Amino acid sequence: MTSKFREHLSINVVDPDLEKSIASSTRDRFTKLLFDLRVPEPELAEWPPLHVHKRKCDCKKKRNRRSCCLLILLIVVLLFLIGNVIFLNVRVLSMNTPAPSNTNTTLSANAQQCLSQYTLNAPSSPSSYPCSTCLPTLQTVPSTYLSSNPQNAQQILNAIQFCGLRGIFDTANSQGQAALGWVNDVKFCAWNGVICDGSGRVANLQLTFPGVPATLPNELGALTGLESLQVIGGNSIPAGALASSFTNLTSLSNLHIEATSITQLPDTLFSSLTAITTLTLIRNTNMGSSLPSTLTQLPLQNLVINSQTLTNPLPSLSSSPALQASLKLLDLSSTSLTGPIPNTISSFSSLTQLLLANNNLQPPFPIMFPPSLQILNLQNNTGLSGTVPGSLCNSTLLTSCELGSTGLSGCGSCSFS
Repeated sequence: MTSKFREHLSINVVDPDLEKSIASSTRDRFTKLLFDLRVPEPELAEWPPLHVHKRKCDCKKKRNRRSCCLLILLIVVLLFLIGNVIFLNVRVLSMNTPAPSNTNTTLSANAQQCLSQYTLNAPSSPSSYPCSTCLPTLQTVPSTYLSSNPQNAQQILNAIQFCGLRGIFDTANSQGQAALGWVNDVKFCAWNGVICDGSGRVANLQLTFPGVPATLPNELGALTGLESLQVIGGNSIPAGALASSFTNLTSLSNLHIEATSITQLPDTLFSSLTAITTLTLIRNTNMGSSLPSTLTQLPLQNLVINSQTLTNPLPSLSSSPALQASLKLLDLSSTSLTGPIPNTISSFSSLTQLLLANNNLQPPFPIMFPPSLQILNLQNNTGLSGTVPGSLCNSTLLTSCELGSTGLSGCGSCSFS
């Protein structure tokens, strides 16, 4: 210790303030001594410089992308506005369009009146029902109304069919009307010669002299459910042309016209009557010698034409693909046919009966006949000559072969007497 330190220790402390001052000074000196004796801190090495790479700003691309988005949004808004304008215009036009006079769910006033008259008045006074005005009115009732009102639809159908049949009755003379005995009531399904199906439609109509009309009237076309029509007249009646409404009979499958003075059938008739499978024409002296060309389009199964003059239709009939597949019975007896039987006759793959008797057929005789043939009648064709082919004579299906009064020979299976 130094002498000053010893002196300092030897001093007698009397004054408290002096004593505090001495203690503080001693603490400060001791603290300074410890601070001087501290371990020196190592020097920190200098940090290397930071290499910061500057990124290029994509501000231009972002601006372009933002512009594209705004343009697309603008286009969408414009399309939306244009669509709204178009929709409003269409709606305004539709609101300004006048409604049709006859809606699909209601009857017109005239149709309602005709229906009421038929339901209320016609049963007690069938001859007074105004068919001349009500028939065309009821025929134009929309099908949507008929399907949604089945009870009224049946009454409308009944009124239409009643007027169709009454048109036939009104066209007949007094003798014909007496024979028919119709129009005493409206229950036409029970009338003479009328047969209805299960739904109340006239399906079969047979008119036999004297109960026939003077002509086949236009009202006949109202019987749209007709499947079979047979008219056997008195040679002079019915007469005239078929009514234009005859083409409405699209369900007709059997047409039989006999002993009438009906004139030539329209060439396009069978473009409409495509359901016919049996056609019979007998003794219709004013019908002409040619058949409608549309006949060859039908899937006919039975074709019978007798006792009226024909220009030989065998070449055209046997060349028809439809008839080749469908025809089963071909009867052209007593039609004054001339010329040969064409070799194409063998093309009828379903033909079972070929009846060509009482004509003026000529050779050459065909070398083949349909293999399905069961009955062949060529009697009274005195100009026909030649040898019957062996394929026909040896057929196991052939049950009748009449070749009497012809110049044919060479087949034991056939009768030549």
